[in-house]
Amino acid sequence: MPEEPANNRRFLIQDSFKGTAMNRRYFLRLTGLSGAAMVALPGLGYVSATNKEAAVGVIMQELAYLKLDRKGVEQYVEDYFRNHYINSSFKAQLNLKTCYYLGVTSGNSRLVHEIVHYYLISTDFFLNKMDESRLVKYLGIYNAYARSCSNPFSFLYYPPEVV
Repeated sequence: MPEEPANNRRFLIQDSFKGTAMNRRYFLRLTGLSGAAMVALPGLGYVSATNKEAAVGVIMQELAYLKLDRKGVEQYVEDYFRNHYINSSFKAQLNLKTCYYLGVTSGNSRLVHEIVHYYLISTDFFLNKMDESRLVKYLGIYNAYARSCSNPFSFLYYPPEVV
């Protein structure tokens, strides 16, 4: 069997791709489109979830070990956002959504710590002596002037042992 010239081999390879031979222009177009998709698709996730959904998700993720009333969490987020700077700060909104999507905990984010902290003191969790088996219900946004903070380290929660 006679050998084919090198030029014929190149044409045979191109014919096997049916006209889509890899050339510089095709490679640049392909990498450009895939790079744009890698940037745009996660961006769509940031746009699709609202700030309130992200805040609810952060609370639910952080306090997953508790039985939370979802409607109460949503009402807390409504009340919290009503008078909070997060409504006017794009940086804080971006931070909240980033914490939600990446699963950042309260130990790593001050914003998550603040939201979860105020949620817990706005509920009946400490009034029920920190019983994790009970449903945690939202009572109303915490206001130190209207309602005193329940002290979880009080002797009422941990009574002395009877000798």
